[in-house]
Amino acid sequence: MGAKLLRIPTPGWREFKQTVKEKIDVSADLRVKVCLFSFGSQVFDEKPKESELVCFISRYERPRKPLRLHLVSFPRNSKSPVVRIKSLNYLENVLGRREAKEMGFDEGLFLNERGEVAECCASNIFWMKDEVIYTPDESCGLLPGITRELVLSLAPKLGFKVKEGRYGLKNLLESDCVFLTNSLIGAHRVEEIEGFKIRGKNKNFAELQLEIFRTLKWLP
Repeated sequence: MGAKLLRIPTPGWREFKQTVKEKIDVSADLRVKVCLFSFGSQVFDEKPKESELVCFISRYERPRKPLRLHLVSFPRNSKSPVVRIKSLNYLENVLGRREAKEMGFDEGLFLNERGEVAECCASNIFWMKDEVIYTPDESCGLLPGITRELVLSLAPKLGFKVKEGRYGLKNLLESDCVFLTNSLIGAHRVEEIEGFKIRGKNKNFAELQLEIFRTLKWLP
């Protein structure tokens, strides 16, 4: 999707898999980042003529403790065309995460220009209230991650209702459980948002998290 929007020539799936396979060490948990770089004219608005896949590998350990979120001081622009693609134009996310870390938090939470919950710097956000799972709609300005899509598909099978919509911070703070998702953490619980303590553990989340890990084949 991102390469199509940016008009970058896209390699085939076989080349993608081979690029990753050459770097993988199956003896450890790894962070795998595959970037598609484009080349062509030095005139910035011309379409790229060729591309190259580059794979970056580093050791990774999933977080053990619940996460603490900081409200990023600048809003997410819900109308930006690059919000919905995974690109290297990541400076807002970098600045938001740095801001959160410098203030002693684990992750930053973006609200959009309307004050609606959007996403975190490197993750999608969900919360639970009774038997319902809530998450911001894509129109709020977020990257629809693949683990987010996994939650949306698994939740109904486990008996949960799922509601995507436009929600304010108050909805988060009044929930039973808040959790984040991405390809590295799977699904991980949040215990605090800008000093406000979330109610605590939720057996429904534990059930959902277990099913996510099982589907991702992360269980021993």
